[in-house]
Amino acid sequence: MSKRVRLAVCLLGVVLFVASCPGTGDGPRQGDLSARRERAAQPAVAALQAGRFEEAERSARQILSSDDKNPRARLVSAVSGYVLISDRLFKDLIVLLQEIDRGTLNHDATRQLMEKVEQTLDAVDADLAVAARDPAVSLELCLACWEVDWNRDGRINDRDRRLLEIEEDAAGQPLPDEDPRRRPTFRFDIGDVYWARAMISFQQAFIQLLLGYRWADLGIDFEGLLRKFTREQAQLTIRLADKRRVVRARELIISGIAHAERAQKEYLAETDDDREWVPNPRQKNHPLPLPVDDTLYRTWAEILEDARRLVQGDEGIKVAEAIKLSGARVIFMPSGYLSLRKLLFEPRDIVLSAPDLKDALVRPDNALRSLFGDAYVADMKASALLSRLSRMRDEVRRGDESFGRKLRYLFWLN
Repeated sequence: MSKRVRLAVCLLGVVLFVASCPGTGDGPRQGDLSARRERAAQPAVAALQAGRFEEAERSARQILSSDDKNPRARLVSAVSGYVLISDRLFKDLIVLLQEIDRGTLNHDATRQLMEKVEQTLDAVDADLAVAARDPAVSLELCLACWEVDWNRDGRINDRDRRLLEIEEDAAGQPLPDEDPRRRPTFRFDIGDVYWARAMISFQQAFIQLLLGYRWADLGIDFEGLLRKFTREQAQLTIRLADKRRVVRARELIISGIAHAERAQKEYLAETDDDREWVPNPRQKNHPLPLPVDDTLYRTWAEILEDARRLVQGDEGIKVAEAIKLSGARVIFMPSGYLSLRKLLFEPRDIVLSAPDLKDALVRPDNALRSLFGDAYVADMKASALLSRLSRMRDEVRRGDESFGRKLRYLFWLN
């Protein structure tokens, strides 16, 4: 074999080896796959954009039956599923309030509703978890453009149309009725997926806490129960039905904090500026009246860390500090701390004793120990969370910014 032939064979071998490496050929192939998935998901996306939620969910499920990793179809499935269960929950809550008013509350049906919500939230989070695997995932939606009978009065009126509109600008001034800024189109991306996962985790935790206790023990006549409780100096017990659910709530809160931290990380890493749902301090193209700066992001990170320490049990809530923050006036301040870790990791029956509650003003520690048991402890490191809220309140008193506006930021972000 000549040198030229040997050289050609060697070069051919190198070319074939390089072409076979996973990192070399994946770019175009991955791009083609993403493009195919976007085209496949388009009917479901279009249905969601038009507010046809049941059609969007069916279409997304059909797509996922053949490609369960399609990120846009997963996002459509998550959003449509969440809107549908929220709609059902709203209607069932109306029925629930009517039943309470008539004294005919069906505790079993209410529990079944909560279990259905639990299953849907689990499915929504599973969809979001798959969508989060694609860092380039995105979805454009005009929420205020949906023509939906939100209040279920049988017609779509101005109240329905205004429900999801943006009512104020960044300076807090009302937007005119015909201002196009009232109905923006958002471009949701990877940071927003983690924002949604955090929100869903906190809601899942709340459902787990509801399902963890036997509320049926209270019966139906709540007003009569309260009168009997106060008149006869009785003891009211809400029994723990399933300890695992309460412990699961703690795990979900920790997961929600982790998702919120990941959302913040993704937001801060963004270099684009395109119709942001939650902007970072450098982004200006965001329809929501949510001006942010580095200080707000630091406060957000600090509050997440405070929450983690509380749930993990590294710190506790100093009850006296909570009372001062609330503005309540008491004769004797309690001296102890509330341990959220014990409250969630070592749950017990909720016992309300009328004599202890009556005596709370003069012997608050006894009343709190009776109510919370071992979760009310004599000494532990105090959480900085309440001091941060106190600082915010003081800033409001100085006229720096409204307390409601500050709280709106924090609730929105977390």
